[in-house]
Amino acid sequence: MNRTLFIAALILLPAALLIHLGAMVFIDDEAIRALVAQEMIWSGNYVSPTMHGDVYLNKPPLFNWILAISFSLFGGAGEFATRFPTVLSVLGFAATTYYFSRKHFSRSLAGLHALTVVTCGRMLFWDSMLGLIDVTFSWVVYAQIMLLYEYGSKGQWWRAFAWSYGLTAVGFMLKGLPAIVFQGVTIFALLTWVKAWKQFIRPAHLLSGVACVALLSLYYWQYSQYVDLSLVVDRLFLESGKRTAAAHSIWENVAHVAGFPFEMSYHFLPWTLLLAYLLQRGSWARLKTNNFAAFCLVAFLANLPIYWLSPNVYPRYLLMLFPLLFGSCLYLHTQHLRQRTLTYRSLRYLLLGTMSVIAIALPFVPLVPETAIVSYAWLKSILLGAAAGAVVWTGWKRQRGYLLHVAVFLLIARVAFNFFVLPPRAAGDERGIAVRKTAVAAMETTKEDQVAIYGYSLIEPATGYYLTQARGAIIPRIWEGFDDKTLYLTSPWQYPDIKVEAVDSVYLRHHRSSYPIGPFAIPPTDRARMGLGGMMDGMGTLKPGDE
Repeated sequence: MNRTLFIAALILLPAALLIHLGAMVFIDDEAIRALVAQEMIWSGNYVSPTMHGDVYLNKPPLFNWILAISFSLFGGAGEFATRFPTVLSVLGFAATTYYFSRKHFSRSLAGLHALTVVTCGRMLFWDSMLGLIDVTFSWVVYAQIMLLYEYGSKGQWWRAFAWSYGLTAVGFMLKGLPAIVFQGVTIFALLTWVKAWKQFIRPAHLLSGVACVALLSLYYWQYSQYVDLSLVVDRLFLESGKRTAAAHSIWENVAHVAGFPFEMSYHFLPWTLLLAYLLQRGSWARLKTNNFAAFCLVAFLANLPIYWLSPNVYPRYLLMLFPLLFGSCLYLHTQHLRQRTLTYRSLRYLLLGTMSVIAIALPFVPLVPETAIVSYAWLKSILLGAAAGAVVWTGWKRQRGYLLHVAVFLLIARVAFNFFVLPPRAAGDERGIAVRKTAVAAMETTKEDQVAIYGYSLIEPATGYYLTQARGAIIPRIWEGFDDKTLYLTSPWQYPDIKVEAVDSVYLRHHRSSYPIGPFAIPPTDRARMGLGGMMDGMGTLKPGDE
């Protein structure tokens, strides 16, 4: 039975992760990644990231390089090409989880552990569908942690530190300082776990750390030819520090600390239900019968305060940590399964009961009016309902073990989500559609003219991306030397005194308003200043004298 279910999971994975992957309009963070990568391709400069021709400092460039490769493979930028690397990272993350878990768990349990990475709620129904850095970064950090444990627990310190610091450099090039924080905290946890504190000052650790810095220096030496590195350092610390407790009020911190466990448990359902095993007396003693399962919990708890004590945290920032928790809980599950404890039986009835209700309802999804746009809706719903029902029925029939059925059922649910939720959601995204439609229309209207962005005018990233794609070239920011021929995108609320003779306009999703595009009635003679509201996050550098 397990073999059949694993084969079913492998068959379902491509459908679950790829169907309608490019249906939704970009969210702003995706648009930033895609726009920076596209400008790299057009400019030929892969060292210094830009947005609208202006330096972009918020993130190092590695993920943009990955997207540039994807754009080349798919023949251009777009929603699917931007999100496809995330799908590969999800699969790589799951494979990495299986590889390391198989060294300490049975093949079946290691396979289930890998599937929890893909099928936890946050990954399956949100982050696996977005072209963001976080899944790839989480995969790298998880591999860091695993390599530290795998080699460090065997006393192979040169390998432990060399491999993990190599991945620290990769993680830094993806997201900056957090990679170093995870490495430092995990080293602290591991050396405490194996009682080998002397390794911290021994050559294996020190030289590996130096090699990591040397690898990063190779890039930043080249980068220094384009940008003052002091600005880069300031922005890296700003990006890491803006989510910490110091950047928020006392009440914001208190509310976050109190609500964090419940919010994160919700986002990573259903596998966080297995916390019921961990919260029982004697769970630590059970975990210590498997050193790997016990260390997974130690590494999870050691790294968790990084975000538990930091307000303004998104669940995607913790994607690398919850597989550690799942590994510990799955091991405890096997202990409870053997004894058929009340907790085991309660979770079984809860999960299979919920799945039964969903399976019964699934064939009737086409009765929902919004699904009228779905082709062959009844055929799809009946087939998916039958598949879900078969999984649930075999789950009830099998007295020992049911979590693999849950994982396969979740993949079926994601396929149903792709068919019946994504198309109506995409069609009903009126503001997103307006962003893309007005951008394309404006660039068609102005295709014979030069177009630029005036000064620090805020251009929401999705608007900026679709404008740039429709234009087929970088739309630059201009700070001085204005003329009456160029058509300028100008923020009317940042620069209320500047008059534009609009020939068209573009829609901004979050402001729910439009920007005019057109020549200046009277071109400004002074250099563009910051304007009302200041410089927006991620817009680049503040030019000297523009305060």
